Amino acid sequence: MSTERVANIRLNLKTLSVTFLVVVSFVLIDVIVGSLVDVYRDFTTSPAGISLYIAVTGVLVAGTYVILKMTEDKIRGQSKMGTYENKLAIGVWAIYYLMIVIMAFVILQLLLFSEYYTGLLSLAPTISYGLAAFLMGLLAYNFFSWFARNKALVVLLYGLASVSTSIYVILLATIFYNQIFIHQPVITTLESAASFAATEPGFEELLIVTLPGILTATTFLSFWGGTIVILYANIKRVGKTRFWVLVTTPIIFFLGTLITVFPEIQGGTPEDDLNSIIIPVYVVTFSQVVAIALFATAFVSMARAVPHHQISDYMYITCFGLTLFSIGIIATVSGAGYPPFGLASVSLVGPFSFLLFTGLNHSAISTAEDSSLRRTIKISALQQLKLLDSIGTAEMEEKLEKKVLEVTKLNAENLMQQSGIEPSLSTGEAKQYLHEVLEEVKEIKK
Repeated sequence: MSTERVANIRLNLKTLSVTFLVVVSFVLIDVIVGSLVDVYRDFTTSPAGISLYIAVTGVLVAGTYVILKMTEDKIRGQSKMGTYENKLAIGVWAIYYLMIVIMAFVILQLLLFSEYYTGLLSLAPTISYGLAAFLMGLLAYNFFSWFARNKALVVLLYGLASVSTSIYVILLATIFYNQIFIHQPVITTLESAASFAATEPGFEELLIVTLPGILTATTFLSFWGGTIVILYANIKRVGKTRFWVLVTTPIIFFLGTLITVFPEIQGGTPEDDLNSIIIPVYVVTFSQVVAIALFATAFVSMARAVPHHQISDYMYITCFGLTLFSIGIIATVSGAGYPPFGLASVSLVGPFSFLLFTGLNHSAISTAEDSSLRRTIKISALQQLKLLDSIGTAEMEEKLEKKVLEVTKLNAENLMQQSGIEPSLSTGEAKQYLHEVLEEVKEIKK
């Protein structure tokens, strides 16, 4: 297959979307059951529960393979950025297969010996989260480097979100290590399974409750701000009504997570009542999922607005990566259930982060390039107007348009050489924006 043909590969959105929805559904099952293994202990330890665990693991492994493979096919053969991301993909695939080995080993232990090594519940997230922390840190570096050159607000906000996310996943890996190696037995059996350790006041409470809460809010608000900037830059493509819906609703649903920060919101439910455990978990989980889904919808809306441009595919990849990664890090294995629900999700957080890295890197920088090109159009138009006596004739306007578009095209090529990412601003949109600038000048003169 030639390089030119590879570079033009478009995603099979129908296959990818169906696979994504199936994977998200099973991640949610994994997250909910893993968070409540002590409550659902009778079910999870039954043959039906073990069968469900194996099914969840199999579906997540297979579905993630399909999504990763299609993403890799998308980036393969692209010039600068494609080569760079292909090198990263090699490491991602290596860790993906290592996670499969760990998950398969746990399943074999369960089926053959009715037990498993508890330390594997710490090993898997340590490796997977380590990959995620590295990719998010690298993404932050890319964004801050771009911001230093071009001062684009969108990449600054996503850079801050990436830093916060990187620190957060490192903290989660530390929490799992602490909870599993200190509070759980070396080998988990049917009798010793499904016990969450109580959080001790002091350092442990700071590590497990306070810091994750702060980082979650920081990451959410940074992503929210970056998404607002991207949406605003594409407001004509998306539409004003959809813009305001996508801007306001995520923060409303995010407030649902406050139920864990302010327990009094739950009312007077007795502590020994199962509802006092189950309801907050469901409320917090689904509040976060809906908020994440609204973020993802924003990228889908922008992708549909530029269906014939390569950046459309990366908007979809951002949607899939952001959703899977954000829901995956909600999962927990610190309860050491039997079987260990949550293990598949935390093991695949690293590969999920690669989707987010690839999609968001292209989407945010392409948006920043579009904003830069609009500034170029406006500045160039004003400079040309100073050289022309009048813009009242069609000949003068045609001459000005030709000159401005030449400068814009040259600047677009320079931006693409710097980042390896193609701006999404089309020639038609550039002409339309130029005409808006000229109309604005005419109104000022009047």
